[in-house]
Amino acid sequence: MAWKLTRRDVLGAGALGTAAVGLGTLARSKPGRGRTVTLVEESGVPESRQFAAALIDSGFAGEVIRIDQSLNGLLHELEATTGTIIGMTSDPAAMIAGQLLGERGAHSRHFWQHHYTNGRWRHRIEGGARLIGNTTHAWPVAIAHQLQSAIGNRSPQVSNACTSGACALLASSPGMLVSWVYEFEGHQS
Repeated sequence: MAWKLTRRDVLGAGALGTAAVGLGTLARSKPGRGRTVTLVEESGVPESRQFAAALIDSGFAGEVIRIDQSLNGLLHELEATTGTIIGMTSDPAAMIAGQLLGERGAHSRHFWQHHYTNGRWRHRIEGGARLIGNTTHAWPVAIAHQLQSAIGNRSPQVSNACTSGACALLASSPGMLVSWVYEFEGHQS
């Protein structure tokens, strides 16, 4: 596998790293007392692993559910979850999680879409899109920090669309991802 990095990619990663360090100081706050945060990682999707690693490294996620391509473990694992459930997964996994959690009484807080088209990732998110639009390979980290910030903010946010810098789609990526958050009443952040 040959890596083809340009100066712009390196500078973009540096800018993202600097921004993530700044966001990381905010993001490192532990979830509120009594709040459970469960993270769903789709192990076969590199962007999902990168997203999950950012939330785990910041100490935000209490429990991690790792699912494979078959999605077999998803139904069983989500049956006993409470509190806040976060994921960046392929669309089928997000849809299944949403149906199961909705039937159990959870409410959707965020549902952000990420499509790969013409050599770039296109994002439909809430809140500020500038940081995400400037990223290339590390956009899942920016999404993790943006989502973490949005969970703590209860004010209504405006929907935005942005496009990441040019980047290659990794072979194991589905090319359509969803970042999502569900919460059960009484366990809100």
